[in-house]
Amino acid sequence: MTGFYDRLHRQVKGGKAPPVSEWSPQLSGDIDIVIDANGNWFHEGSKIQRAALVALFAKILRREHDGEYYLVTPVEKWRIRVEGHALIVDTITHDANGAQPVWIAEVNNGLSYPISENYPLRLDERGQGAYMGLPNGLTARLSRNAWYHLCDSAYEFNGSVVVESAGTVFRLS
Repeated sequence: MTGFYDRLHRQVKGGKAPPVSEWSPQLSGDIDIVIDANGNWFHEGSKIQRAALVALFAKILRREHDGEYYLVTPVEKWRIRVEGHALIVDTITHDANGAQPVWIAEVNNGLSYPISENYPLRLDERGQGAYMGLPNGLTARLSRNAWYHLCDSAYEFNGSVVVESAGTVFRLS
């Protein structure tokens, strides 16, 4: 794992999202990494404790049309298992300074996304809260704290409980 991490760290630097959608290496194989339904990452059955390593892996994660999840670099592509949503929205903040108020979701990959038409908020069909659509085919489940914080600003509209962000209304019920 150390060699893979070292190569990855050299290939993916900086605090922004790397262009994983532009990378198209051949499949390198399967790697024993699992993201459980609570967003915890495991390697060979042991929980990955280093938050920086999880954030780094999360930045190079993508879900492809085959429904599988891959850690992708410019030269390597490793299939992993995901038991629920790949990422978790840790916190959510409201920014009312622009022309349209917007909710900003901070995800456990170290990046932030505005809840908007491009990054929509959706209800989980299995009744497990809400999640956001993210780039590269990924989704992020709202943590309980983020969900309750968002619900504090919800209001009733046409028989549904909703919240507005970036000029779009999202149904919460």
